[in-house]
Amino acid sequence: MVRQRDQDIRFLRGFINTLNANLHVAQLGRVYRTNEDNSLVDIQPLALNSSGTKRAPLINVPVGLVARQYIKEGAVVLVQFLDRSKENWNRTSNQEFPIGSKRMHDVNDAVVSEVMWVEGH
Repeated sequence: MVRQRDQDIRFLRGFINTLNANLHVAQLGRVYRTNEDNSLVDIQPLALNSSGTKRAPLINVPVGLVARQYIKEGAVVLVQFLDRSKENWNRTSNQEFPIGSKRMHDVNDAVVSEVMWVEGH
């Protein structure tokens, strides 16, 4: 009886670790490209993979209005991942939008919410 319970506990701990590894919430990244008005950036995540390799870059990430005045190449930013897909969101309006897919907490739904470090500040 105890042995079965121990196996169940090990399974649940492993399941939780696997779930957490695939759940994207927020991370720090370095901006390596911006568009003309700083509304979209390309970012290299700073945290390395467990193997020590770089993570895949995040491309065309929308930047919040306040962060735009400070963001530039080389800046370290806080990247957050939305709970649901943003693929049908119109960045030029405040209208509701239908969810375009069932994905949740996905790297494709990244947004820059804050500039954490920029040279000279």
